[in-house]
Amino acid sequence: MTRSTTSLLFLTALATLVSGCFLRTDYLLSELNKPSEPKSAPLPIPARERAARLTRSHLVDAYVDPREVARWMSAMGGSPQVILDQVECLRKTSGGTNQACFQTFMEKAVSAPLWGLPPPPKSVDPINPAAAEVDAARFLGNALGIAQSLVSLQDSLQDPVSPNELGRGIREGAESAAQYISARRWSRKLGRPSNAVVLSGGGANGAFSAGIMWRLLGILEQCRGKPAPEGCGDARIDLAAGTSTGALISTLVDLFHTPGQEAKARQMLLDNYTCSVESDLYCVNSTWIWKIASDLRGLVRFDGVQNKLRNAVTPAQLTNDTELVTVSVDFNTGDVYGISDQDPQDIDPKASEQQRVEGVINAAVASIVEPVLAEPVPWLPSNTGRFRGTFLDGGVRSGLPLLQAVQRGAERVLIISTGGLQAETANAPPHAVSTLMRTIDLFVTQPRVGEVQQGELAAIGRRFAEYNVCEERLADVDNEGNIGPFCRRTGPGFVPKEPVALQAATSMWLGSARFDQVASSWRSAWMFRPESQLQTASGYSFAPAVMRPLFQDGVKTFQQRCTEVLRLFDIRGDIAKRECEKPVDAAVAEAEAQFSPVGQCTDKKPEQRDCD
Repeated sequence: MTRSTTSLLFLTALATLVSGCFLRTDYLLSELNKPSEPKSAPLPIPARERAARLTRSHLVDAYVDPREVARWMSAMGGSPQVILDQVECLRKTSGGTNQACFQTFMEKAVSAPLWGLPPPPKSVDPINPAAAEVDAARFLGNALGIAQSLVSLQDSLQDPVSPNELGRGIREGAESAAQYISARRWSRKLGRPSNAVVLSGGGANGAFSAGIMWRLLGILEQCRGKPAPEGCGDARIDLAAGTSTGALISTLVDLFHTPGQEAKARQMLLDNYTCSVESDLYCVNSTWIWKIASDLRGLVRFDGVQNKLRNAVTPAQLTNDTELVTVSVDFNTGDVYGISDQDPQDIDPKASEQQRVEGVINAAVASIVEPVLAEPVPWLPSNTGRFRGTFLDGGVRSGLPLLQAVQRGAERVLIISTGGLQAETANAPPHAVSTLMRTIDLFVTQPRVGEVQQGELAAIGRRFAEYNVCEERLADVDNEGNIGPFCRRTGPGFVPKEPVALQAATSMWLGSARFDQVASSWRSAWMFRPESQLQTASGYSFAPAVMRPLFQDGVKTFQQRCTEVLRLFDIRGDIAKRECEKPVDAAVAEAEAQFSPVGQCTDKKPEQRDCD
C-alpha cells in the first residue's frame, strides 16, 4: 500500500463524515475508539490445511534429482509418525531444552533411513559429489523443522489439534510439495547455483526496476547461446518473483526466457515503463465519492493492463525453463499467495492453453490491485479451476517477496526495490493529516528492509540445517578430511571458483559471508533505489516525464554494479565482460536512444478514461 492509498482512505472517511453532517472531532475520536466486535465465526482455514501449508513450505526447495526426492516426500506423507513423535516431544519439553527431540529424529533418519532415503555413504568426494547424498542432506534439513512449525500452529489455536489431523496435513503438504518439484522445469545443478530476481512494488516507480532488468536482459540477449570464451552458454534466470509492478516486470522476464520472445520482452519492458499513461492501463469508475462507502469496490479497473498481458503472455511461457511467481494477498484470510506458473497446484496442467494463460494473467493483475484504488480480483488460478476470494496487491503484506525465492530453492538472488534503503527526510508536520502522511511513508518504506533481512535469515537457517545434517550423516565416513568441503559445498564439483573479494562482500547486511558453513549455498545482492532528487510517482500516476529518468537511473545503477551481478549469476564470457566495461553514460544513452517520442506516448490520449 502506498501513501496515496491511505491518503485516499483518510479523505474518504472525512468525506463520509461530512456527508452525514458529523463535523466535530469528538465524534471522529469516538468512532476510532470503538472496540472491535467479538469474533463468532470459526477459523476460515481448517487446522489440517494449515498444517499442510506449513509442511509444504518446509519441503519445497531446489533438488538435484527432484523426482527421486518427490518419492521421499510421498513416503513421508504416508508415514509421518516420526514427525508426530517429534511434535509430542517438543510440546513436553516446551520452555526447556529440546535438543533430544531433534537428536532422536536424526538418529532415526541416519541409523534406520526413513522414507526410502539412501544410507550414508562410506566415503565422499567433493570433486565428484553424489547427488543422492546432497539431496538427502537438504531434504532432511528441511524436514527437521516441520515439527516445530506444527507446535507453533497448535499454540496459536485455542483447541488442540489431534495427531490424526496433523498427520493428514503432513500427508497433503508433502504430496503437494512432491508434485510441485516434479513439475517444475528447473532444478538444482551442483556446478551452477540456482538463481532468482525478486522485485518490489511501487507503481510507475517500477521504471527503476525495469531499467535494471532491461539492461541485464540485454546482456543475456547478446551472449546466450554462444559458446565460451565469447558467449555465456545457457546462462539464464531460473526464477522471477515480484509484487505489484514487480509482478508485471517479472512476467516480462519470464517471457524473455521463452525462445523467440527475447526482443519482444525487452521492447515491452521499455515501452511499458517509459511510454505509458493512465488511460493505457486502466479505466476509471467515475461516480459519486460517497459510493466508496456503499457499493463501489475500487476507483479503477485494470482493463488496459489485462490487454497488455494478453498481448504478452504465451502458452510457451508456461513451459520454459524460468519460473514466474506473482504475489497477492487474500483480503478474506490475510494469507499471502505466491502463484507459480510451474506449480500444478496453481496452474492446472490439464486445463486448456487459454485457461492456463488467463490464470497467469489474472494472478499478475491481482498482485497490482491496491486497496480502494482498484477493484479487487475475485479469483486466483488453482488445480480445481478457480480459487475464490478477494485478492489485492501483495505489497499489503509482502512488498519485497524474497521469501518466495528462498523457499523455492534459489541460491543466488538479486533483490531490487523501487524505494530507498532509508526513508527520505521531511520537515516538521504543520497539522495532523501531514503527520499521518509522514507516518505512512515510514510504514511503507522500512518493512522492505526488514523483509529482506527476514529472507536472509530464513535462507541462512535453511542452509545451516542442511550443513548440520550433512555433517551428522557423514560422521563415520572413511575419508574424514573431505567432510568439510563436501558439507560446505565448496569442492570443485559444486560451484565455480570465485574471487575471494566476492565471497567476502555478498550482501549489505550480515549475509552468508559471515557464516562460512553456508557461504557457497546462499548469496544475495541488494539494489535499493539510490537517494536522489528525481521526481517519483504516487499511486497509479503514470507519466513518461517521471518514468524515463527513473528508468535511466535503473540502467545507471545496474551498469555501476554490472560485474557484481554477473558474478552473482555466474554469467561469463567476453561479450558480457565487454558490456560491463561500457561507460555508465554510454549504457544510459543507449537506453534513451530507444525511447519513443513523448508525443507518440501522450498525443490524442485522454488523461483519464471512463469504464462505462
